[in-house]
Amino acid sequence: MNCADEDTAKSLSPLPTASNAPVSADAARSGPAHDALYRALLSAVLDPTIAIDLRGTIVTASASVEAVFGYSPSELAGRNVRILMPEPHHSQHDAYLARYALTGETNILGRTREFEVVHKQGHSLVCELSVARADVPGSEPLFIGSLRDVTQRRAAEVALGESERRFRAIFDRSYQFMGLLRTDGTVLEVNQAALDAIGATRAQTIGLKFWDTPWWSADPAERARAHQAVDAAAQGQFVRFETTHRGADGLLISIDFSLNPVRDAEGSVVLLIPEGRNISELKRAQRAETAMLRALATIGENAAMLAHEIKNPITAVNLALRAVSKQLGEDDRAVLEDLVARMQRLEALMRRTLSFTKPLDLRLARVDMRELVDAAVKSQRPDIVKRGADLKVEVEPGIEIVCDGQLIDEVLTNLIRNALEAAPERPRLALTAGRAGRGILLVVEDNGPGIPEFLRNTLFKPFLTTKASGTGLGLAFCRKVVEEHGGTIEAKASPLGGARFEVRIPNPS
Repeated sequence: MNCADEDTAKSLSPLPTASNAPVSADAARSGPAHDALYRALLSAVLDPTIAIDLRGTIVTASASVEAVFGYSPSELAGRNVRILMPEPHHSQHDAYLARYALTGETNILGRTREFEVVHKQGHSLVCELSVARADVPGSEPLFIGSLRDVTQRRAAEVALGESERRFRAIFDRSYQFMGLLRTDGTVLEVNQAALDAIGATRAQTIGLKFWDTPWWSADPAERARAHQAVDAAAQGQFVRFETTHRGADGLLISIDFSLNPVRDAEGSVVLLIPEGRNISELKRAQRAETAMLRALATIGENAAMLAHEIKNPITAVNLALRAVSKQLGEDDRAVLEDLVARMQRLEALMRRTLSFTKPLDLRLARVDMRELVDAAVKSQRPDIVKRGADLKVEVEPGIEIVCDGQLIDEVLTNLIRNALEAAPERPRLALTAGRAGRGILLVVEDNGPGIPEFLRNTLFKPFLTTKASGTGLGLAFCRKVVEEHGGTIEAKASPLGGARFEVRIPNPS
């Protein structure tokens, strides 16, 4: 007998030593063989088992109490069972037993409940406790308690519950529609977003075949499509297509649907994950953009025709006005010169409109960047001097750029002119050009009022302008030129206080 067996034996009344001789059935119910069997049972039982009398005194305990609670059976024998109880049961247990002795009422016999047990070292364990009454002939009854340590199981259940709550929080609050299917298409889980989208409940979806759920059942063709998708995904294929569902408000919603197979460690498909993304707004925006592009194309065609028809008469009228003005007096000449200026602006607008509606024919050549910048500044020199502007020009030496020099010159000229017009009485402008990665960066800055951030995304659209006399084509034309060169143009805030236009153009070596 090991130490645990000896301790168990000490907790019992003196018992004879077991014999190796065969034991009859009658003998096994009493005498030394019975006592040996009793000791063997207490030694072998895995769950701690404790017997107490009506006063709460521990009569005997199984050997397994030491492995679980830290006490040997002999340490527990003769002590009140309260030693294993935390408060308030520690203080109230004797009263429980006294009430049972008087009334026979109990809340614990014949049932299993969770109960905290205090270990010998002072920490608590969570145990499942089952208590039964044992009536002993010729003696007072005993109460046999079997305790199973479920501390680790309870901790795992708590962790699993917390994990489930986190999963459910993420799953149900996900913006896109999500679910979980068996490989035969049976719905196991679905998130709240997917249910809310069509006004369905979990009871209407869980346990059904995916194609029989409200998302698909209204349309036989889509129902068959969903069935085919499940069959394909169950074979390991990733499935994706666009579909429509009837929303909770009765309107159709466009869905980007996908079905993704989930494999186990051996590579077998064990689950399917359906996902849906509501792309109704995207589809509406695409339709609106397509309609706008068609309208702009029509307007562009008509504008090109109109500009062509108007341009020639304007040129003729402009020349006639100049000829007439030379034959008039000073006062009349001033009036005609004003008319000439107006006609020139109108002619420039028509020419720009006509050029904007036509595709660009880039004539690429290798151009010296310094010469390109100097030419643009030179063309605007009269206005720069007239405004008394302080223009700072910095060009990184030795740069050659492959571009259409005339068109890039127009871009720089337009940006310099805009900067002059936007600047206050004492304009400060900066024009820099240098290498940036594998391209060229051109920057034009001013100290004007700047461009509000909410306007920066629309600034380069045709016919949109922030100037009272602007046409809304200048910056649109600049963007068209830059993008035709494979570059980008952006409007930002300048350290000078005004606007900063950055033009980036790739420059193949």
